[in-house]
Amino acid sequence: MSAPSILVNSLSENLMLASKTRHSEMSDNSDSPEVEHSDVECFEALPDDTVEVIGSTESAIRKIIRENKETTDVVKYIRFTNVPLAIADKFSLRNTRQMFNRSTRYMIIKLLTGAHETASRGLGGAVQNEIYNMGLDESIRPLGSKTIQGVFCRKEADAAYGPTQPVPGRNPKWPAVVVEVGVSESYRKLRADAEWWLTNSRGDVKLIIIVSISRKTPNIKFETVALDPTVNSLRLQRPRYVPKIRQTITASRDAKHHQASSTFDHWV
Repeated sequence: MSAPSILVNSLSENLMLASKTRHSEMSDNSDSPEVEHSDVECFEALPDDTVEVIGSTESAIRKIIRENKETTDVVKYIRFTNVPLAIADKFSLRNTRQMFNRSTRYMIIKLLTGAHETASRGLGGAVQNEIYNMGLDESIRPLGSKTIQGVFCRKEADAAYGPTQPVPGRNPKWPAVVVEVGVSESYRKLRADAEWWLTNSRGDVKLIIIVSISRKTPNIKFETVALDPTVNSLRLQRPRYVPKIRQTITASRDAKHHQASSTFDHWV
């Protein structure tokens, strides 16, 4: 059984949970410190090779993207500053993912390559197959690289899944499961992205699947991240949004003998 197939065993549980959970179970804490921290962390947890430039015009933004696409391995991040709202709101480009903070006018562009798309499609195919095998194909639908406006930032996922029918009391704009793909050097950024989805949705996003591709060795690490149910069951004055790694699986390949293997590093 492949690593993606093992991962989706917990996927159905979270998707079914999303179809039953009402938004009122978690109060609206738009100004919660967890939300503010996740916004800041997403823009600070960038890898060392991130390009940082001023993006005051659309032509300047597109020029920088063209120049960096030629040197992109799996993924590459560009952080633009001083981006006008009018440009950020309409900007769109293939083979990229975007995140924009309207308050700071910072925009992150993630450049994608074939390796990124291969990992995304492979996981997506396994998820779709498992959804069909579980008889959930009429209840769950893929949402693609969905873009969502959070409390302060707008963010685009690599892939997302959600209930087919609206759930009373649940904000329909949020997917139930989100996939984020990157390289091992950008792992801190991937964790920050996971935290952003969980905290900004106030629990409507149930599960994040992180796919971390190693540039140095032929292996891919899969992680599932969810809110810690122990913390949120304490019924404090306000709910706390504390992400927790539930599952870690490393899939590797012996370059000499072309043999694949999977290692369970963590399971909660």
